[in-house]
Amino acid sequence: MKAVATVLSNNLLLRAQQENIKVTPMKLQKLLYYVCVKYAKETGEIPISEPFEVWQYGPVVPSVYQEFKSFRSAGINKFARDAKGEVSVVDEDSSPILTDCINFVWSRLKNFNGIELGQRTHQKGSGWYSAYQRDDEIITLEDMKDDTTI
Repeated sequence: MKAVATVLSNNLLLRAQQENIKVTPMKLQKLLYYVCVKYAKETGEIPISEPFEVWQYGPVVPSVYQEFKSFRSAGINKFARDAKGEVSVVDEDSSPILTDCINFVWSRLKNFNGIELGQRTHQKGSGWYSAYQRDDEIITLEDMKDDTTI
């Protein structure tokens, strides 16, 4: 079963809260993207149920954008909630590979800001760059598996 993108985002936001690291909506999108890239490379699958779209400033999952856009360039200080108003995270104990991917990305990229991460996703070799070059709207699994910017 694939995770809801906003729920997986909460796993990243929990780490940010625990370490007092600012995560803006743009930074969250890029961290989430790289978690999915790492996971795609490890398993051949994308861990979330929605695709990343090719937006001007890099890969974006629209539901995550909608959930956190009100923070603009400020640090996110709440978790995504479901329709019942409840906060959920992905159970990392049930998915050690996903946990490893989150930890890998978090440890390497947590100190970059959203703009820096956006620049990284625009580099030749990224899944976003490949999809953008084809004028596609969606970043495919193959694009993510072939991403060399992580």
